[in-house]
Amino acid sequence: MHGTSLTPRRRVRRGHPVRGRARQRFPLSGPPPAYNSQCAICRLKELRLLDAAHILSDVLEAGEPTIQNGLSLCAIHHRAFDQNLIGVSPDYIVHVSRRLLEDEDGPMLDLLKGFHERSLSVPSRSADRPDRERLDIRFASFLQLAV
Repeated sequence: MHGTSLTPRRRVRRGHPVRGRARQRFPLSGPPPAYNSQCAICRLKELRLLDAAHILSDVLEAGEPTIQNGLSLCAIHHRAFDQNLIGVSPDYIVHVSRRLLEDEDGPMLDLLKGFHERSLSVPSRSADRPDRERLDIRFASFLQLAV
């Protein structure tokens, strides 16, 4: 994936520009099957609370809707990932933002903090694992934006 483009890609459907979600190869309403129906961070297995999360947004050239550009995350970890409150490094380690680590806000936040510097659960088949280059790009953004 050398020379990864981070420029927004323009999609057109019936003459109208389309943002996001065109050409999905895995459902956004549930986890990618390669993750054994569980959150890659907390291992939650309740399907109604699991999502397929993009590593790089699908409006970017490198944000293709493929298994390598996705993670299976529960709703709370998906939201935290999208908001740069948690990040995943290219070596599949979960990082919690300094802002959350320093905050004292009760048991739910304590649970989130507990995943700091823990290994991400990844698919056993290497072809299904998150792409390390995409994670590197996303993690660099997390480091810049997470305060």
